[in-house]
Amino acid sequence: MIENGQGKRFLEKTNDLLNRGAENLDSRTSQRLELMRMKALSGAEEEIPGSFLSLRWITFGGLATVTMAAVALFFWFNTSPGDFPVKHVEDVEIITSREPIDFYQNLEFYRWMATQNQSTGRAF
Repeated sequence: MIENGQGKRFLEKTNDLLNRGAENLDSRTSQRLELMRMKALSGAEEEIPGSFLSLRWITFGGLATVTMAAVALFFWFNTSPGDFPVKHVEDVEIITSREPIDFYQNLEFYRWMATQNQSTGRAF
């Protein structure tokens, strides 16, 4: 970490000081530290009690997601197109135009009249 000579000497002195301090501990403190170390190591080996609970929530969330996806797909593919007021493309033009509806009530007559005039060659 520290590449210069002063940093290395500082780390060596600190390490020596800590080692000497650990050697000069009284027996009671040394025993307490050893018990704490053993307790920490044994606690690290035990399973955390809340880990199963979080795994259960992850499973529940996955199940809820799959269920919602299935419901969404069911409604997506099962919807009927509905009853639209317009059955043919020609009717859309009639509904959207601004002409009065009277004209369209007699539309078949006007179409027949146009075909008659085309066959005889006369204009209206």
